[in-house]
Amino acid sequence: MKRSILYLGFILSSLGAIGQGISNQEKLIHQIKHHKFRTIHRQFDENLSKHVSLLFLKKSFNALEKAIGTYHSHGKTKIIHSGKDLEYITPLYFKKGCLILGAAYNDKGQLNKFYLKRKAYSLPHYGQGLGYYKEDIFIESGKYKLPGEIIYPLNISKKLPLFIFVHGSGANDRYESDGQIQVFKDMYLGLVSQGFACLIYDKRTFVYKKQFDSIQFTLWDETVEDAINAFKLAKTKSEIDTNQIFIIGHSQGGYAIPLILKGCKGVKGAVSMAGCSRPLDVLLEYQYKYLANQDGKVSLAEKVFLRKEQKKIDFVRSEQFLTAQPVLKVLNYWPSNFWKDIKSYRPVDELKTLDCPVLFLQGDRDYQVTDDDLKLWKSACLEKKQWSFISYPKLNHRFIEGEGQPTSWEYLNGGNVPLYVSEDIALWLKTLNLP
Repeated sequence: MKRSILYLGFILSSLGAIGQGISNQEKLIHQIKHHKFRTIHRQFDENLSKHVSLLFLKKSFNALEKAIGTYHSHGKTKIIHSGKDLEYITPLYFKKGCLILGAAYNDKGQLNKFYLKRKAYSLPHYGQGLGYYKEDIFIESGKYKLPGEIIYPLNISKKLPLFIFVHGSGANDRYESDGQIQVFKDMYLGLVSQGFACLIYDKRTFVYKKQFDSIQFTLWDETVEDAINAFKLAKTKSEIDTNQIFIIGHSQGGYAIPLILKGCKGVKGAVSMAGCSRPLDVLLEYQYKYLANQDGKVSLAEKVFLRKEQKKIDFVRSEQFLTAQPVLKVLNYWPSNFWKDIKSYRPVDELKTLDCPVLFLQGDRDYQVTDDDLKLWKSACLEKKQWSFISYPKLNHRFIEGEGQPTSWEYLNGGNVPLYVSEDIALWLKTLNLP
Protein backbone atom coordinates (compact mmCIF):
# COMPACT_ATOMS: atom_id res chain seq x y z
CA MET A 1 0.00 0.00 0.00
CA LYS A 2 2.83 2.36 0.91
CA ARG A 3 4.49 1.72 -2.52
CA SER A 4 1.23 2.58 -4.29
CA ILE A 5 0.92 5.84 -2.37
CA LEU A 6 4.52 6.75 -3.24
CA TYR A 7 3.91 5.90 -6.91
CA LEU A 8 0.73 8.01 -6.96
CA GLY A 9 2.65 10.85 -5.34
CA PHE A 10 5.32 10.60 -8.07
CA ILE A 11 2.67 10.79 -10.82
CA LEU A 12 0.97 13.81 -9.21
CA SER A 13 4.37 15.49 -8.77
CA SER A 14 5.23 14.89 -12.47
CA LEU A 15 1.85 16.21 -13.63
CA GLY A 16 2.37 19.27 -11.45
CA ALA A 17 5.79 19.88 -13.01
CA ILE A 18 4.34 19.51 -16.53
CA GLY A 19 1.50 21.86 -15.69
CA GLN A 20 3.95 24.43 -14.33
CA GLY A 21 6.12 23.99 -17.44
CA ILE A 22 3.17 24.64 -19.77
CA SER A 23 2.23 27.70 -17.69
CA ASN A 24 5.83 28.95 -17.98
CA GLN A 25 5.70 28.36 -21.74
CA GLU A 26 2.50 30.42 -22.07
CA LYS A 27 4.13 33.28 -20.14
CA LEU A 28 7.21 33.05 -22.38
CA ILE A 29 5.08 33.25 -25.52
CA HIS A 30 3.32 36.34 -24.09
CA GLN A 31 6.72 37.93 -23.43
CA ILE A 32 7.90 37.19 -26.97
CA LYS A 33 4.71 38.68 -28.42
CA HIS A 34 5.21 41.91 -26.46
CA HIS A 35 9.01 42.12 -26.95
CA LYS A 36 9.78 41.76 -23.24
CA PHE A 37 13.36 40.65 -23.87
CA ARG A 38 14.72 41.90 -20.55
CA THR A 39 12.13 39.80 -18.70
CA ILE A 40 13.00 36.78 -20.83
CA HIS A 41 16.72 37.25 -20.24
CA ARG A 42 16.20 37.45 -16.47
CA GLN A 43 14.72 33.96 -16.59
CA PHE A 44 17.90 32.46 -18.12
CA ASP A 45 19.90 30.22 -15.81
CA GLU A 46 23.56 31.07 -15.19
CA ASN A 47 24.90 29.01 -18.10
CA LEU A 48 22.40 30.29 -20.68
CA SER A 49 22.84 33.88 -19.50
CA LYS A 50 26.60 33.53 -19.94
CA HIS A 51 26.27 32.43 -23.59
CA VAL A 52 23.34 34.61 -24.74
CA SER A 53 23.43 38.34 -23.98
CA LEU A 54 20.37 40.58 -23.81
CA LEU A 55 21.67 42.57 -26.79
CA PHE A 56 22.09 39.39 -28.88
CA LEU A 57 18.57 38.28 -27.91
CA LYS A 58 17.08 41.60 -29.04
CA LYS A 59 19.02 41.75 -32.32
CA SER A 60 18.28 38.14 -33.19
CA PHE A 61 14.55 38.52 -32.67
CA ASN A 62 14.42 41.82 -34.56
CA ALA A 63 16.14 40.14 -37.53
CA LEU A 64 13.66 37.25 -37.40
CA GLU A 65 10.73 39.64 -37.24
CA LYS A 66 11.96 41.52 -40.30
CA ALA A 67 11.96 38.24 -42.23
CA ILE A 68 8.65 36.78 -41.05
CA GLY A 69 6.61 39.70 -39.75
CA THR A 70 4.88 40.21 -36.42
CA TYR A 71 3.55 37.54 -34.06
CA HIS A 72 0.02 36.33 -34.80
CA SER A 73 -0.78 33.24 -32.72
CA HIS A 74 0.62 29.92 -31.48
CA GLY A 75 -0.20 26.26 -31.75
CA LYS A 76 -0.38 23.40 -29.26
CA THR A 77 2.67 22.77 -27.07
CA LYS A 78 4.32 19.36 -27.31
CA ILE A 79 6.49 17.91 -24.56
CA ILE A 80 9.54 15.72 -25.23
CA HIS A 81 12.31 14.30 -23.05
CA SER A 82 15.66 16.04 -23.65
CA GLY A 83 18.24 14.41 -21.41
CA LYS A 84 16.98 14.72 -17.84
CA ASP A 85 14.74 17.69 -18.69
CA LEU A 86 11.36 18.08 -20.29
CA GLU A 87 11.47 20.26 -23.39
CA TYR A 88 8.41 22.29 -24.37
CA ILE A 89 8.00 22.86 -28.11
CA THR A 90 5.41 25.27 -29.51
CA PRO A 91 4.83 26.46 -33.09
CA LEU A 92 4.59 30.26 -33.25
CA TYR A 93 2.75 31.71 -36.23
CA PHE A 94 3.92 35.05 -37.57
CA LYS A 95 2.51 37.18 -40.38
CA LYS A 96 4.84 35.60 -42.96
CA GLY A 97 5.54 32.14 -41.59
CA CYS A 98 6.16 29.83 -38.65
CA LEU A 99 8.94 29.45 -36.09
CA ILE A 100 9.41 26.70 -33.51
CA LEU A 101 9.88 27.83 -29.91
CA GLY A 102 11.81 25.35 -27.77
CA ALA A 103 12.34 25.81 -24.05
CA ALA A 104 13.35 23.76 -21.01
CA TYR A 105 12.99 24.84 -17.38
CA ASN A 106 14.95 23.76 -14.31
CA ASP A 107 13.35 23.04 -10.93
CA LYS A 108 13.57 26.76 -10.09
CA GLY A 109 11.56 27.66 -13.20
CA GLN A 110 14.60 29.14 -14.92
CA LEU A 111 15.24 28.66 -18.62
CA ASN A 112 18.19 26.35 -19.28
CA LYS A 113 17.30 25.93 -22.96
CA PHE A 114 15.75 28.47 -25.31
CA TYR A 115 15.60 28.70 -29.10
CA LEU A 116 13.51 29.96 -32.00
CA LYS A 117 14.07 28.24 -35.34
CA ARG A 118 12.40 27.42 -38.61
CA LYS A 119 10.67 24.07 -38.89
CA ALA A 120 12.87 21.20 -40.05
CA TYR A 121 12.28 19.22 -43.23
CA SER A 122 10.03 16.21 -42.79
CA LEU A 123 9.67 13.23 -45.09
CA PRO A 124 6.51 13.14 -47.21
CA HIS A 125 4.14 10.24 -46.52
CA TYR A 126 5.27 8.45 -49.69
CA GLY A 127 8.89 8.53 -48.51
CA GLN A 128 8.24 7.02 -45.08
CA GLY A 129 9.32 3.39 -45.04
CA LEU A 130 10.35 3.53 -48.70
CA GLY A 131 13.20 1.16 -49.49
CA TYR A 132 16.02 2.32 -51.77
CA TYR A 133 19.79 2.46 -51.88
CA LYS A 134 22.25 5.19 -52.78
CA GLU A 135 25.50 5.22 -54.70
CA ASP A 136 27.85 8.08 -53.90
CA ILE A 137 29.22 9.77 -57.02
CA PHE A 138 31.22 12.81 -58.12
CA ILE A 139 30.45 14.97 -61.15
CA GLU A 140 33.79 16.14 -62.55
CA SER A 141 34.11 19.18 -64.81
CA GLY A 142 37.78 20.04 -65.15
CA LYS A 143 39.02 21.34 -61.79
CA TYR A 144 35.53 21.19 -60.28
CA LYS A 145 34.37 18.08 -58.42
CA LEU A 146 30.78 17.97 -57.20
CA PRO A 147 29.56 15.31 -54.73
CA GLY A 148 26.24 13.66 -55.41
CA GLU A 149 24.36 10.39 -55.40
CA ILE A 150 22.31 8.06 -57.55
CA ILE A 151 19.21 6.67 -55.85
CA TYR A 152 17.97 3.26 -56.96
CA PRO A 153 14.81 1.34 -56.06
CA LEU A 154 15.38 -1.97 -54.29
CA ASN A 155 15.14 -5.33 -56.09
CA ILE A 156 16.22 -4.17 -59.53
CA SER A 157 15.16 -6.76 -62.11
CA LYS A 158 15.99 -4.77 -65.25
CA LYS A 159 17.89 -1.71 -66.36
CA LEU A 160 16.21 1.45 -65.12
CA PRO A 161 15.27 4.78 -66.67
CA LEU A 162 17.11 7.61 -64.91
CA PHE A 163 16.29 11.25 -64.12
CA ILE A 164 19.07 13.82 -63.69
CA PHE A 165 18.02 16.83 -61.60
CA VAL A 166 19.25 20.32 -62.52
CA HIS A 167 18.87 23.13 -59.97
CA GLY A 168 17.24 26.52 -60.04
CA SER A 169 19.13 29.75 -59.42
CA GLY A 170 21.29 30.25 -56.35
CA ALA A 171 23.78 28.14 -54.41
CA ASN A 172 21.68 24.95 -54.17
CA ASP A 173 22.61 21.66 -52.57
CA ARG A 174 21.65 18.32 -54.13
CA TYR A 175 18.20 18.36 -52.47
CA GLU A 176 17.47 21.95 -53.52
CA SER A 177 17.00 22.73 -49.83
CA ASP A 178 15.52 25.93 -48.47
CA GLY A 179 14.68 25.81 -44.79
CA GLN A 180 12.27 22.91 -44.33
CA ILE A 181 11.65 22.52 -48.07
CA GLN A 182 13.64 20.00 -50.15
CA VAL A 183 12.14 19.93 -53.64
CA PHE A 184 14.57 17.45 -55.20
CA LYS A 185 14.44 15.03 -52.26
CA ASP A 186 10.64 14.92 -52.46
CA MET A 187 10.85 14.43 -56.21
CA TYR A 188 13.36 11.60 -56.11
CA LEU A 189 11.40 9.83 -53.36
CA GLY A 190 8.29 10.06 -55.52
CA LEU A 191 10.05 8.84 -58.66
CA VAL A 192 11.90 6.02 -56.88
CA SER A 193 8.54 4.87 -55.50
CA GLN A 194 7.41 4.66 -59.15
CA GLY A 195 10.39 2.43 -60.04
CA PHE A 196 12.85 4.99 -61.50
CA ALA A 197 16.44 5.86 -60.61
CA CYS A 198 17.47 9.48 -59.91
CA LEU A 199 20.78 11.36 -59.98
CA ILE A 200 21.30 14.45 -57.82
CA TYR A 201 24.41 16.51 -57.04
CA ASP A 202 25.47 19.66 -55.23
CA LYS A 203 25.55 22.68 -57.52
CA ARG A 204 28.91 24.19 -58.45
CA THR A 205 28.03 27.54 -56.88
CA PHE A 206 27.21 25.69 -53.64
CA VAL A 207 30.38 23.61 -53.41
CA TYR A 208 32.62 26.47 -54.58
CA LYS A 209 30.52 29.37 -53.29
CA LYS A 210 33.40 31.55 -52.03
CA GLN A 211 35.18 31.23 -55.36
CA PHE A 212 32.09 31.98 -57.44
CA ASP A 213 31.24 34.99 -55.30
CA SER A 214 34.43 36.62 -56.56
CA ILE A 215 34.78 35.58 -60.24
CA GLN A 216 33.10 36.10 -63.58
CA PHE A 217 31.08 33.10 -64.80
CA THR A 218 28.43 32.18 -67.36
CA LEU A 219 25.31 29.98 -67.51
CA TRP A 220 27.57 27.24 -68.92
CA ASP A 221 29.83 27.47 -65.87
CA GLU A 222 27.01 27.63 -63.33
CA THR A 223 24.63 25.01 -64.72
CA VAL A 224 25.07 23.53 -68.19
CA GLU A 225 28.53 21.91 -68.11
CA ASP A 226 27.92 19.95 -64.90
CA ALA A 227 24.53 18.68 -66.09
CA ILE A 228 26.14 17.39 -69.31
CA ASN A 229 28.90 15.67 -67.32
CA ALA A 230 26.28 14.14 -65.02
CA PHE A 231 24.68 12.65 -68.15
CA LYS A 232 28.04 11.28 -69.31
CA LEU A 233 28.58 9.67 -65.90
CA ALA A 234 25.09 8.15 -65.92
CA LYS A 235 25.86 6.51 -69.28
CA THR A 236 28.59 4.44 -67.58
CA LYS A 237 26.28 2.86 -64.97
CA SER A 238 25.39 -0.78 -65.58
CA GLU A 239 22.06 -0.52 -63.70
CA ILE A 240 20.83 2.29 -65.98
CA ASP A 241 19.10 1.96 -69.32
CA THR A 242 21.32 4.45 -71.13
CA ASN A 243 18.68 4.93 -73.83
CA GLN A 244 16.20 6.15 -71.21
CA ILE A 245 17.96 9.05 -69.48
CA PHE A 246 15.97 12.24 -68.82
CA ILE A 247 16.85 15.74 -67.61
CA ILE A 248 14.61 17.40 -65.00
CA GLY A 249 15.27 21.13 -64.80
CA HIS A 250 13.64 23.31 -62.14
CA SER A 251 13.28 27.06 -62.72
CA GLN A 252 16.70 28.18 -64.04
CA GLY A 253 17.42 24.50 -64.68
CA GLY A 254 14.39 24.46 -66.99
CA TYR A 255 15.59 27.67 -68.63
CA ALA A 256 18.90 25.91 -69.42
CA ILE A 257 17.33 22.65 -70.68
CA PRO A 258 17.80 23.44 -74.41
CA LEU A 259 21.54 24.01 -73.90
CA ILE A 260 21.87 20.89 -71.73
CA LEU A 261 20.04 18.67 -74.21
CA LYS A 262 22.31 19.88 -77.02
CA GLY A 263 25.30 18.56 -75.10
CA CYS A 264 23.73 15.20 -74.17
CA LYS A 265 23.95 12.95 -77.21
CA GLY A 266 21.38 10.16 -76.91
CA VAL A 267 19.30 11.78 -74.14
CA LYS A 268 15.69 10.57 -74.25
CA GLY A 269 13.84 13.69 -73.12
CA ALA A 270 13.32 16.34 -70.47
CA VAL A 271 10.94 17.61 -67.81
CA SER A 272 10.74 21.35 -67.22
CA MET A 273 9.43 22.23 -63.75
CA ALA A 274 8.55 25.93 -63.77
CA GLY A 275 11.18 26.50 -66.43
CA CYS A 276 11.41 30.19 -67.31
CA SER A 277 11.20 31.07 -70.99
CA ARG A 278 11.33 34.87 -70.79
CA PRO A 279 14.63 36.80 -70.57
CA LEU A 280 15.90 36.74 -66.97
CA ASP A 281 15.97 40.54 -66.69
CA VAL A 282 12.25 40.61 -67.57
CA LEU A 283 11.62 37.91 -64.99
CA LEU A 284 13.50 39.79 -62.26
CA GLU A 285 11.74 43.05 -63.08
CA TYR A 286 8.37 41.35 -62.65
CA GLN A 287 9.39 39.55 -59.44
CA TYR A 288 10.72 42.69 -57.75
CA LYS A 289 7.50 44.62 -58.43
CA TYR A 290 5.35 41.68 -57.32
CA LEU A 291 7.23 41.25 -54.04
CA ALA A 292 7.10 44.96 -53.26
CA ASN A 293 3.31 44.90 -53.70
CA GLN A 294 2.52 41.54 -52.08
CA ASP A 295 1.22 43.13 -48.85
CA GLY A 296 -0.90 45.63 -50.80
CA LYS A 297 1.34 48.65 -50.27
CA VAL A 298 4.81 49.80 -51.31
CA SER A 299 6.88 51.23 -48.47
CA LEU A 300 9.50 53.96 -48.87
CA ALA A 301 12.28 51.35 -48.45
CA GLU A 302 10.67 49.20 -51.16
CA LYS A 303 10.40 52.19 -53.51
CA VAL A 304 14.11 52.91 -53.01
CA PHE A 305 14.93 49.25 -53.68
CA LEU A 306 12.83 49.19 -56.87
CA ARG A 307 14.52 52.33 -58.23
CA LYS A 308 17.96 50.92 -57.47
CA GLU A 309 17.24 47.57 -59.13
CA GLN A 310 15.54 49.17 -62.14
CA LYS A 311 18.74 51.13 -62.83
CA LYS A 312 20.65 47.83 -62.88
CA ILE A 313 18.08 46.25 -65.19
CA ASP A 314 18.17 49.22 -67.57
CA PHE A 315 21.98 49.11 -67.59
CA VAL A 316 22.05 45.37 -68.44
CA ARG A 317 19.63 46.06 -71.31
CA SER A 318 21.67 48.96 -72.71
CA GLU A 319 24.21 48.90 -75.51
CA GLN A 320 26.82 50.41 -73.17
CA PHE A 321 26.70 47.29 -71.02
CA LEU A 322 28.35 45.16 -73.71
CA THR A 323 31.53 47.25 -73.68
CA ALA A 324 31.52 48.23 -69.99
CA GLN A 325 34.09 46.95 -67.50
CA PRO A 326 32.95 43.56 -66.04
CA VAL A 327 31.28 43.82 -62.63
CA LEU A 328 30.56 41.20 -59.98
CA LYS A 329 26.87 40.81 -59.07
CA VAL A 330 25.83 43.41 -61.60
CA LEU A 331 22.19 42.24 -61.31
CA ASN A 332 21.00 39.72 -58.75
CA TYR A 333 24.01 37.52 -57.88
CA TRP A 334 25.08 37.13 -61.51
CA PRO A 335 28.20 38.90 -62.89
CA SER A 336 28.54 40.81 -66.15
CA ASN A 337 29.79 37.80 -68.13
CA PHE A 338 26.66 35.83 -67.23
CA TRP A 339 24.36 38.58 -68.52
CA LYS A 340 26.40 39.11 -71.67
CA ASP A 341 26.35 35.36 -72.33
CA ILE A 342 22.53 35.10 -72.21
CA LYS A 343 21.72 38.44 -73.88
CA SER A 344 20.71 36.78 -77.14
CA TYR A 345 19.67 33.42 -75.66
CA ARG A 346 16.04 32.49 -76.40
CA PRO A 347 15.24 29.10 -74.81
CA VAL A 348 12.02 28.51 -76.78
CA ASP A 349 13.75 29.02 -80.12
CA GLU A 350 16.66 26.82 -79.02
CA LEU A 351 14.40 24.00 -77.88
CA LYS A 352 12.41 24.11 -81.13
CA THR A 353 15.53 23.05 -83.01
CA LEU A 354 15.72 19.78 -81.06
CA ASP A 355 13.74 16.62 -81.78
CA CYS A 356 13.08 15.62 -78.19
CA PRO A 357 10.00 14.92 -76.02
CA VAL A 358 9.56 17.49 -73.24
CA LEU A 359 7.02 17.64 -70.41
CA PHE A 360 6.31 21.12 -69.00
CA LEU A 361 4.97 21.31 -65.43
CA GLN A 362 3.70 24.61 -64.03
CA GLY A 363 2.09 25.66 -60.75
CA ASP A 364 -0.73 28.17 -61.20
CA ARG A 365 0.24 29.79 -57.86
CA ASP A 366 3.82 30.44 -59.00
CA TYR A 367 4.66 34.16 -58.84
CA GLN A 368 8.34 33.63 -59.78
CA VAL A 369 7.91 31.81 -63.09
CA THR A 370 4.37 32.45 -64.26
CA ASP A 371 1.80 31.43 -66.83
CA ASP A 372 3.42 34.00 -69.17
CA ASP A 373 6.44 31.68 -69.33
CA LEU A 374 4.26 28.64 -69.96
CA LYS A 375 2.42 30.50 -72.76
CA LEU A 376 5.75 31.14 -74.50
CA TRP A 377 6.61 27.43 -74.38
CA LYS A 378 3.11 26.60 -75.64
CA SER A 379 3.49 29.05 -78.53
CA ALA A 380 5.82 26.52 -80.18
CA CYS A 381 3.91 23.33 -79.32
CA LEU A 382 2.08 23.14 -82.67
CA GLU A 383 5.47 22.65 -84.30
CA LYS A 384 6.65 20.23 -81.61
CA LYS A 385 4.11 17.41 -81.24
CA GLN A 386 6.29 15.77 -78.59
CA TRP A 387 5.77 18.58 -76.09
CA SER A 388 3.23 18.04 -73.27
CA PHE A 389 1.91 20.45 -70.62
CA ILE A 390 0.40 20.06 -67.15
CA SER A 391 -0.74 22.92 -64.89
CA TYR A 392 -1.48 22.53 -61.18
CA PRO A 393 -4.02 24.93 -59.61
CA LYS A 394 -2.71 24.66 -56.02
CA LEU A 395 1.07 24.51 -56.54
CA ASN A 396 3.59 27.32 -56.08
CA HIS A 397 7.08 27.71 -57.54
CA ARG A 398 8.42 24.92 -55.33
CA PHE A 399 5.53 22.67 -56.28
CA ILE A 400 3.98 22.78 -52.81
CA GLU A 401 0.25 23.21 -52.32
CA GLY A 402 -1.27 26.42 -50.99
CA GLU A 403 -4.34 28.61 -51.20
CA GLY A 404 -5.06 32.17 -52.25
CA GLN A 405 -2.65 34.82 -53.47
CA PRO A 406 0.89 33.39 -53.64
CA THR A 407 3.55 35.08 -51.49
CA SER A 408 7.19 34.58 -50.62
CA TRP A 409 6.15 34.17 -46.98
CA GLU A 410 4.40 30.84 -47.54
CA TYR A 411 7.76 29.13 -48.16
CA LEU A 412 8.44 29.57 -44.43
CA ASN A 413 5.57 27.17 -43.72
CA GLY A 414 7.36 24.30 -45.45
CA GLY A 415 5.54 21.37 -47.01
CA ASN A 416 6.24 18.61 -49.51
CA VAL A 417 5.82 18.12 -53.24
CA PRO A 418 2.64 16.04 -53.71
CA LEU A 419 3.08 12.50 -55.01
CA TYR A 420 0.80 13.24 -57.96
CA VAL A 421 3.59 15.28 -59.59
CA SER A 422 5.85 12.22 -59.77
CA GLU A 423 2.89 10.06 -60.83
CA ASP A 424 2.18 12.44 -63.73
CA ILE A 425 5.80 12.17 -64.87
CA ALA A 426 5.54 8.37 -64.73
CA LEU A 427 2.32 8.45 -66.79
CA TRP A 428 3.99 10.75 -69.34
CA LEU A 429 6.81 8.25 -69.72
CA LYS A 430 4.29 5.53 -70.55
CA THR A 431 3.09 7.65 -73.48
CA LEU A 432 6.64 7.50 -74.83
CA ASN A 433 6.33 3.70 -75.05
CA LEU A 434 9.23 2.89 -72.77
CA PRO A 435 10.07 -0.84 -72.66
